[in-house]
Amino acid sequence: MTHNNNIEKVTPSVNTLEQAIATKDYEKSCTELLSILGQLDTNFGMLDNIELDIPPQLNNLIEDTHTYFCTRMAAAITQLFTDKDFNISDSGVIRFLTLQRWLGLIFASSPYVNADHILRSYNVKKDIENPNDVHIAPTLEAFYKFIVLYFPESNVLLNLDTVWDISPELCASLCIALQSPRFLGSEESYNKRAAIIQWLPEKLTQLKDLTNLTEGILHDVYMHCSYDMAPNKHDIKKSLNTVIRRHLIKNGWKDRRNTSKIGEKNNKPVMIVLLEHFNANHSIYRTHSTSMIAAKEHFHLVGLGNSNVDDIGKAVFDEFFVVEGDYLIQKLEYIKKLCNKYKPAIFYMPSIGMDLLTIFASNTRLAPIQAIALGHPATTHSDFIEYVIVEDDYVGSEKCFSETLIRLPKDALPYVPSAAAPKFVEYNLREEPEVVNIGIASTTMKLNPFFLEALREIKDRSKVKVHFHFALGISNGITHPYVARFIRKYLGDSATAHSHKPYNEYLEILNHCDMMLNPFPFGNTNGIIDMVTLGLVGICKTGDEVHEHIDEGLFKRLGLPEWLITHSIEEYIQQAIRLAENHQERLELRKHIIENNKLQTLFTGNPKPMGNILKQKLTEFLEKNN
Repeated sequence: MTHNNNIEKVTPSVNTLEQAIATKDYEKSCTELLSILGQLDTNFGMLDNIELDIPPQLNNLIEDTHTYFCTRMAAAITQLFTDKDFNISDSGVIRFLTLQRWLGLIFASSPYVNADHILRSYNVKKDIENPNDVHIAPTLEAFYKFIVLYFPESNVLLNLDTVWDISPELCASLCIALQSPRFLGSEESYNKRAAIIQWLPEKLTQLKDLTNLTEGILHDVYMHCSYDMAPNKHDIKKSLNTVIRRHLIKNGWKDRRNTSKIGEKNNKPVMIVLLEHFNANHSIYRTHSTSMIAAKEHFHLVGLGNSNVDDIGKAVFDEFFVVEGDYLIQKLEYIKKLCNKYKPAIFYMPSIGMDLLTIFASNTRLAPIQAIALGHPATTHSDFIEYVIVEDDYVGSEKCFSETLIRLPKDALPYVPSAAAPKFVEYNLREEPEVVNIGIASTTMKLNPFFLEALREIKDRSKVKVHFHFALGISNGITHPYVARFIRKYLGDSATAHSHKPYNEYLEILNHCDMMLNPFPFGNTNGIIDMVTLGLVGICKTGDEVHEHIDEGLFKRLGLPEWLITHSIEEYIQQAIRLAENHQERLELRKHIIENNKLQTLFTGNPKPMGNILKQKLTEFLEKNN
């Protein structure tokens, strides 16, 4: 079988990799391995455009095919990396670390779980009792191979201070790589990230710039720290911002001069909006387009984004430009050129953290007033962002932010219904099910051992039989066997892990459920909209961070009772059991949601306050600066 949609270019091939390894053609082995990893990265873990002969016995067995690929790849990588004559170049180690999450996934979704068997083969001290206490030869060749294969699932001991002493840049790159996977749910991988989030910030600030770092995956560190439990989890952004700013200055960046000179277009001050992902089917469009359209009453809106912004997304703005440039610094210069032309009063980013460009832009001065909204709900810790725009009922504690909050009324960012939303829903109201089906809408990033342990407690302590249905986002391709095994470890046959599905199939999975549970600490927004669309109710856990408190805000807007909003893991467990066990109470709550059309409350509101308040902030700025 060949996963090959484009035969005109050279397709990465597992067979070619194996042949190169067998003939000890190390350069070709590295090239082919990096090519396969790069294709996996492009494919989000799917096997499209990767050549692989698969036994016909596995036809139509998708998950088995993915496991087969991973096992065969892991065996080939084992043969390559245990070859004493194989070494990695200085540039090669950065390329491998940039793509390390896919190496880690290959082993994690195979029976190997990790590459510790390879790391142990590097041990020069054979008399040590603990197999995880590995002492490698004092050479760069051994060091490079070790750090490339030290994965989130590794059990081998590693002292980061020792690695830092050898090479600060490579140590930082390894730490960045270990935080880059989109699934770090297991106890081993989650704890590694938690430890790095505490250890790395102070070290990062010692670096002069981003030279010799895995720059291409920096945004994963910026975004993924939100999924940790520690109150200071965002501190790593301060250090990242410091190094990014140094890097920009070193590469000749100069902020805009005289930003206090405000330009006008059509007798209105200009607001320039830098987008990450923005089209009719993306959540950022659904959550932030209405307020931007309303802001055109006061501002001339200029949108900047990539070529994936569709016509519906572009229509939000008075003018729209695709950001030009091959490299980040070129793209920033293009943005600055437009800012020099328009002299904006406001530089606004509806979301930040999904793309390197917005993170770099947040470390520059392009307008007198710079603000973000919470498309990704967390602080920036940037010295260049004055304001965060957020609805009042989404705020847990203002202490979670380095910026000043612009707190809007709770209906000031009304959502746009998904273009894929069903026109008609056949509600599945089961009176007294023998097994209560519990739906969990979650991306892989939101899964963690604390959440899964709570689900296990719910299963064990409930007087009714429960079955968990995980409707998983981005659990694609070779990611899914790993995620499914993680869920199975906690919940056994009491859970089904559904891989990433088209929206209508995803809704169908949830529509067979009797209730839902929201993940924590990072809760749901669109998952709650989907819950109410299907006439379901569930449990959430609130907290200080906006990404926790959104759940509480939405539940209250929907008129759901307070007991569904919990404040501790134990309370979450108890109330989930109550909702599962009390069929009549659960049905009455569901009927209340359906009969009162509570879903509509999320799509109605007054989107004008954001534009009004930003105009007010501009007036205050102009008065202060005369």
